[in-house]
Amino acid sequence: MKFGDLRAILQYVPQFRDSTFVIALDGAVVDSPDFSNILLDLASLRSLNIRVVLVHGAAAQIAALGEKRGIELSNVDGTGMTDEATLEVSMDAISRLSNSVMQSLTTVKIQAATANAIHAHPAGMIGGKDSGFTGTIERIDAKVLKGFLDQDILPVVPPLAFDADGQTLRVNSDVVTREVAIALGAAKIIFISRENPTEILNDGIRQLSSDDARDLLGADQKKEVPAGFASKIQNAAKATRDGVPRVHLVGCTQEDALLAELFSNEGVGVMIFADDYQKMRPATNADVDELRLLIHRAVEDDQLVDRSRADIISSIDDFLILEIDGNVVGCVAVHSYSDDNIAELACLYVKSGHTGQGYGKILTKAACERAKKLGFSELFALSTQAMGYLENAGFERTEDHERMPTERQAKWEANGRNAILLVRNIE
Repeated sequence: MKFGDLRAILQYVPQFRDSTFVIALDGAVVDSPDFSNILLDLASLRSLNIRVVLVHGAAAQIAALGEKRGIELSNVDGTGMTDEATLEVSMDAISRLSNSVMQSLTTVKIQAATANAIHAHPAGMIGGKDSGFTGTIERIDAKVLKGFLDQDILPVVPPLAFDADGQTLRVNSDVVTREVAIALGAAKIIFISRENPTEILNDGIRQLSSDDARDLLGADQKKEVPAGFASKIQNAAKATRDGVPRVHLVGCTQEDALLAELFSNEGVGVMIFADDYQKMRPATNADVDELRLLIHRAVEDDQLVDRSRADIISSIDDFLILEIDGNVVGCVAVHSYSDDNIAELACLYVKSGHTGQGYGKILTKAACERAKKLGFSELFALSTQAMGYLENAGFERTEDHERMPTERQAKWEANGRNAILLVRNIE
């Protein structure tokens, strides 16, 4: 690990301290060889004074036990009709799995307790059919869960509920996770499954707003999303709508998946968010030192011309800052000259370690919008390394240096970098 990596990790510790995280494990994860590493990650989170609640599914165990007993199950995930035979198998499989989870937590010195904190009623008629012993959650007994957390006990919540008459009902673990997180005012939900969410989406999507998450499952969405993953996306969108700021989806086979997702800006999974995770804003005088550091790094890589602190201060109103999770990851500037029609896109830079996430495109778009708002019809850029990128963003190379403002042309001739001139129409 590099010291820079450690600094990046430590910036999150004060943010997370005393927060509540609800972590949801698919049943298949508990039976996987990766479960032991997840247990160690849970212990690490608790050592940072993060309050952890664990919800587990059991679809894999229910399916296996039903097959062993030769019973045709009405459903395994608690979303469809649950007949009496399926409920019996589910209760046995879930009880065994909960006991196994408790034993495993003991091995890493975590005190835990199973909590029957879910109150529900029979779901009734769904799609014209009696849902049998499938339950609809009425409320979560947050007082019980908070009592465990206050005593430094990790609550383990299985996907079973009870109605007013004491009848056991089968409920879906993704829904349980959502309702528990809302009831506790959790800062995060982390869904952990066997599948890698980034491979399921397979198009570079790493962060989604709650609205985008709902659109992903819309009727016009052509992407085929597996039912289990769709359930997590759907419940994540609902959770963010109802007060949970962030929901993360990670695959347990990814190395150090849980910690890598939580203690880095981009993470390794998919995040659904309701707050300002990604923010573009004008720079202020408080950003001068950060901008100076960004530009210095770019100068070392021969990407930008050096600028003094005084130069940055004098043009601070020209700069835009891109923040991810409250941390500056890139910048761009829009400089104006005496020419009334054209402005300059300058100082476009994304921090090393944050490239490949589409942030350069976001910054370029913001610069074009800023220039258009200021009344310019064209934007030019001078580049020695990013010509291909800028061309993909709509800029065209030109050797007509007269298109630059006279003041800027003189500076270009003086610095000797032979930067290529690119121009884009922004009307």
